[in-house]
Amino acid sequence: MTSPTVRPSPRLRWLLAPLVLLTLTGCFDLLQEIWILPDGSGRVVFDIGLPRTFIDLARSQGKDPLEEMRADARTTEAELKKDPDVTKFEFREYEENGQQHLVYDLTVRDATRLGELQKRAMEQSATAKQAKQGQGKAELAFRIERRGFGEYVYVQSFGEPKNTAGAPGGTNEAAERAARDFGTQMARALLGNHFYIVRVHGQTIPETNGTLNEKKDTVEWKYSLVDLVDAAGKGTELRAVVQAAPPLWLWPVVLGVPLLVLLLAVKAARRQRARRTV
Repeated sequence: MTSPTVRPSPRLRWLLAPLVLLTLTGCFDLLQEIWILPDGSGRVVFDIGLPRTFIDLARSQGKDPLEEMRADARTTEAELKKDPDVTKFEFREYEENGQQHLVYDLTVRDATRLGELQKRAMEQSATAKQAKQGQGKAELAFRIERRGFGEYVYVQSFGEPKNTAGAPGGTNEAAERAARDFGTQMARALLGNHFYIVRVHGQTIPETNGTLNEKKDTVEWKYSLVDLVDAAGKGTELRAVVQAAPPLWLWPVVLGVPLLVLLLAVKAARRQRARRTV
């Protein structure tokens, strides 16, 4: 007779969540920057920052995360360079403020394919798969849609909204909430100083739910790793309308001014010629 499978209580899951995050993500910082360029091409840069203390600890236990990520980069480069739309893939490293940074730099001819190729790169990367497990539903994948006349829409979603109407199985809601709050506090203490930052660049960004810079050509979203997991539970969406080329209303100005100058020059030349013949 087989014993029934024991499922962990919700409280236990919330208490274990910070430890799972710490183990699987390795306390990294991630900067994701995307450029949508006027010619329709696109570029994405992933900058992963690993604390030197974490690297030293991993090496003392017989694992070298840097070597694993370098191997991932070689595999990813070989896979992506098979695609004719990929014009550049570069992997580089640098050290700053006690962190070892590993940078993946990808440029493609068609900006709308950036999300697809980034997803393919993630599928090739064992390190990215491990980080994804630690983040639960917090996806790094995004998509870029072309609207026409140089306008694009950037969308990135974290998970799906959860149904919070009630707790199944008669679970005590107060105890569940207390366990969740305690787990969040633990996670914030362990991971609160590590962030996931997303930036999108274009010629202008007329509409977004992120934070715009003064020039309105860059939008940013910033989440601590703890808030990122919470955002995944709420089904958070990052969204921006990006104008990569001059907007449609500007074309008459761009074309009209030179034409007006040309017409005035021709008119002036005709007047001068007429005076000479008189």
